[in-house]
Amino acid sequence: MRHIRVLALVPALSLALPLTVAAVAPSAARFPEKRPPAEISPGLKDKLERYLEAKGLAPEEYVASKFADYDIVFLGEHHFIKHDAEFVQALIPALYRRGVTDLAIEFGCYELQAEADALVTAETYDENRARRLVFQWGSYWPYVEYLGLYRAAWELNRVLAPGAPKFRIVGLDYRPRWDRLEEKMSRKRLLKRVFVKGGRDRHMADVVIREFVKKGRKALVYAGQYHASTRFPFPVYDFKRKMVTGFDAHTMGQLIYRIIRGRAFNICLHYPWETVEGPKSFDYPVGGAVDALMKEIGPRRAGFDVKGSPFGRLTAPKAVYSRGRPRFFFEDFCDGYVFQKPFAEYEGCAVDPLFITDENLAEAVAFLPNAEIKKKIFTRAQFLAKFRWDADFRRLYPDLE
Repeated sequence: MRHIRVLALVPALSLALPLTVAAVAPSAARFPEKRPPAEISPGLKDKLERYLEAKGLAPEEYVASKFADYDIVFLGEHHFIKHDAEFVQALIPALYRRGVTDLAIEFGCYELQAEADALVTAETYDENRARRLVFQWGSYWPYVEYLGLYRAAWELNRVLAPGAPKFRIVGLDYRPRWDRLEEKMSRKRLLKRVFVKGGRDRHMADVVIREFVKKGRKALVYAGQYHASTRFPFPVYDFKRKMVTGFDAHTMGQLIYRIIRGRAFNICLHYPWETVEGPKSFDYPVGGAVDALMKEIGPRRAGFDVKGSPFGRLTAPKAVYSRGRPRFFFEDFCDGYVFQKPFAEYEGCAVDPLFITDENLAEAVAFLPNAEIKKKIFTRAQFLAKFRWDADFRRLYPDLE
């Protein structure tokens, strides 16, 4: 999962930028030979398989079932993975059957909540309004599957009985003033000029407290795993010096966990983990144990507990997550886990061709959170190509099977 650790701004925007179709077209050279996950011992395989057979559930059932014991369930993702956002769309009816009527998302502005409520309860669905809601949060998020969250909520609300509570999608974030971003901006000036409402994680945590905790409402909170983590201070790793320089213990999930403790639960969706070998070096999570197990027994969609289960004692010696602490176990990182398919089958999110128009292009570029990128985009085609490239999973992780 890629993120900027200073204030956890946004998923990092690469400075590289493909400006032609040829630059983003698939080629054999792009995809090196696949690197399988490391094998696991027969004893560990048997232990994990027995637990999965006894306790594993279909992912939708697993996530929804957690509301029997928890009030706020944080669902953490990598970003830009097609089936992850589609999974959350499919979760909406399952949540409602459990009496949960709120999906809170990182990818929306709280100040636009009235507009979001109007969209999902309207007589007819307004795709352009959904685009505006996402655009006002981040012009760098032109992805079909995230837009589809609003449609999924609207479709559920259309078939509810008269008088039944409506399902809501609550935007947790706000729109920083990225149009004021300057190259080599000091932290003090960044805070004053860009982050006009303070740090994003504090803002999102405040909304969760206001909208759900204080009102006694249950909610699924869908965000990047960095923001969703409840008990795990993220190590800030200096790749040049090969050392941890600090820990980030002020993510949204951690801030909420300190208030409600055992009423919060963090489920992580399957994605590659960054390693200490370099800032663009990734490997299978927890040393490949989950992927190796699924390869051995046949990949299956499953949600399962990590904390307190045999999965909880898995380690990850090469992962950045493991650094700066005397020991690292999987259960330190998250409470539960969802595996849907092996990495070879992953696809990036699709870019909505109507998200950027001639009318909003200048604003879209102005509000990009990267001063260098702003100077390289001049057309709609370039803009959409850039974010199609950002979501290309095979480009990012070409050797994982």
